[in-house]
Amino acid sequence: MGQFDLNEVRFLLNSIETIEEDPDFYGELKDAAWNVLRENPGIGFDEWMQTLMEQYPAEVVDALGSQPAETYASLADMWDSADYEDPETGECHSFQRWAEYFTTDESVELYELLIEAKREIRRLEARKCKRQ
Repeated sequence: MGQFDLNEVRFLLNSIETIEEDPDFYGELKDAAWNVLRENPGIGFDEWMQTLMEQYPAEVVDALGSQPAETYASLADMWDSADYEDPETGECHSFQRWAEYFTTDESVELYELLIEAKREIRRLEARKCKRQ
């Protein structure tokens, strides 16, 4: 049997402990972008972009960089074509479409009721499975 150098073992253990998945900066930006829409009913593209950059500057820079023209172009593309799937409901739409869903306080309240209903359905289904 071969001998292990204690320093090599420590190095390997430290390496294993420090291995992390690369952060999903674009995913974090998408979460932030969706939150801006949900928290600001009736918001349009320009206001959404401005609010996103003001409230989540780190997420914008981490995902898109700090060049204004490139950031604007990337956010415009994100608005039009990037899909966001709400983990609570499974609904998936472009940010522009989400903005259309969240046009009023009432529409956000209805969406909150949808979230509650889906949670209750999952709870009842889990309960039903336990009985069987």
